[in-house]
Amino acid sequence: MSADSPFDPENRELYTALVRAPDGYSFGHAVATTYSLDFETALTIPISIVFRDAENRDEMLRSPLALLQSVERMADRIAVYCDRGRIKEANPKTARLMALYEKTIVEVAAPGGGAFHPKLWCIRFEPEKKTDPVRMRVAILSRNLTNDRCWDLALALDGTVYEGKNDDNHALTKLLRALPNLTNPATRPAPPKFLASLISDLERTWWEDLPAGATKVRFAVNGLDGDGWVLPHGEKLAVLSPFVTATVLERLAKGYGSKENRQLISRAEELDGIDPEIRERFSISTLDERATEYEEGAADEPNPSDLEGLHAKVYLVEKGSRLQIHTGSANATTAATVPTKGGRTRNVEVMATLDGPKTRMGTIDQALFSEAFQRLLASYTAKDPPTLDEAVKAEKKLEEMRAGISALPLDLCCSEVGDLIQLELQLATKDKHVLLPDGVRCFVRAITIPNEQGYDASRLVSGSDTVLALGAVPLGDVTRWLGIRLLHEKTKVELTFTLGARLVGVPEGRDAAVLRAHIANVGNFLRYLSLLLGTLGEGSFLESDTGGEGQWLRSLGDGTTSLLEPMVRALHLESGELDEIGRLIERLDDPTGNETIVPKDFLALWKSFEPLITRKRGRR
Repeated sequence: MSADSPFDPENRELYTALVRAPDGYSFGHAVATTYSLDFETALTIPISIVFRDAENRDEMLRSPLALLQSVERMADRIAVYCDRGRIKEANPKTARLMALYEKTIVEVAAPGGGAFHPKLWCIRFEPEKKTDPVRMRVAILSRNLTNDRCWDLALALDGTVYEGKNDDNHALTKLLRALPNLTNPATRPAPPKFLASLISDLERTWWEDLPAGATKVRFAVNGLDGDGWVLPHGEKLAVLSPFVTATVLERLAKGYGSKENRQLISRAEELDGIDPEIRERFSISTLDERATEYEEGAADEPNPSDLEGLHAKVYLVEKGSRLQIHTGSANATTAATVPTKGGRTRNVEVMATLDGPKTRMGTIDQALFSEAFQRLLASYTAKDPPTLDEAVKAEKKLEEMRAGISALPLDLCCSEVGDLIQLELQLATKDKHVLLPDGVRCFVRAITIPNEQGYDASRLVSGSDTVLALGAVPLGDVTRWLGIRLLHEKTKVELTFTLGARLVGVPEGRDAAVLRAHIANVGNFLRYLSLLLGTLGEGSFLESDTGGEGQWLRSLGDGTTSLLEPMVRALHLESGELDEIGRLIERLDDPTGNETIVPKDFLALWKSFEPLITRKRGRR
């Protein structure tokens, strides 16, 4: 952050930097929550942990072997919870990889019937020296786990785990404890094994070096019970929220003196739908479309020239001699901030409040309205609310269907037919179904099947049929992820998303089959080992495969021979790589009896190492 303003658009951070360990530490475990995600962005998280110097998302995704290794290492150490039905349509190039990552991503629903909307990362870092304490990082974001270019905010706090309990973290631990029970009860997976210990460490974490001059920080979670974040009050207010409702703006308008003390920054299309009398109570700005011309920057890092709109949510309040900055996931909307009769909000949201004297944090004008930030703003000019044409009405109808279909208890049943696996989709309980309106059809496919149109599942989701055949695939293409396509036939409007089912009857060896499908040949096997042992230079693993296998094989020297030295080093350091190689060889043993992709000369080398490894283990 700059010294002038924590909201300066020049302050930018890559998503992957959040999981980067401090010096002297390594990544341990993490739990994340998000409203929506795409698989490509989710895959950059494990690769940025394993290869910490790799920051360019597009380059990462060109190296399936690097992704494969990263996902394999991190699959049991990360848990990502997202709103069900909000996973974006899968890129075919990453679809098969997601079979190895499918236990990591879990779909959940808000108990109040709204959106599961919090954006939280809770990360544990393990010390390299056993005498050092465990470190924790919490990030409260406005951004989802997607590759959008909107202007977002993130609050990242680092702390140390001590013996004493920090009650200020109670809201965060409450959210983490609630996550496993927010999943579909019919297909509920087991919670991650590390979750309990991560919560325990978070309870005992004390935060250091609060940003923006704050002296206090507190957290709140909406949507789980009646104990949540409430709309702030004071003498002066500034609100940044891409989505707003009249009910919340009316509540925010109470107090704060004159209109000049109530500043609102939102999207013009949202403001157009608000009663003019309510709008008149605020000094209103929007994000200037010319923000896209603000600065030219490097194409591989976020900068103001990438902005595509406002997505940040923040409320700044002056109260006497103090300034409060409330930031997180909650828009100024009824679903996010106004409790229902049951005492909780419809949406699940997470918010953090930074609090401190104005002598340290500054006033609203000093903290928010820096010269650079003001250049992104434009005066709001009201327009008539947009009319709801047939296409917009169709989109709304399909969104309603998305919510219902995402709640269905779906089982994806597998049966062996020769060398292939036959897939059949079933409803786990017959009393659950969705009645599709006339003119709306639902199509489903397994995301690894190149059938972009999908199979007509309209009768299945409506409860008329009990089984839908989805074709046959090789074992390495079996995954629980389904591609859903909803079609409004009259307008031709479509809605696509990815949905998880429960896999039933998967034959043993599926993960190994995925691994074999990606490694595929001797050259790829050797490169995988080189990645594992770290023999390639930094960045080499990101090279495109367009130059052919020979391009990178030349960098390995004599193939198997070039692995001898790093294998000896790994044996001496007892760093775990040789154990991984042993497991890899065992998994690559093709049960069909076809020729193995493990070269014979490497197998001979490995057999010579096995007695040495056994001897090392015996000395421990």
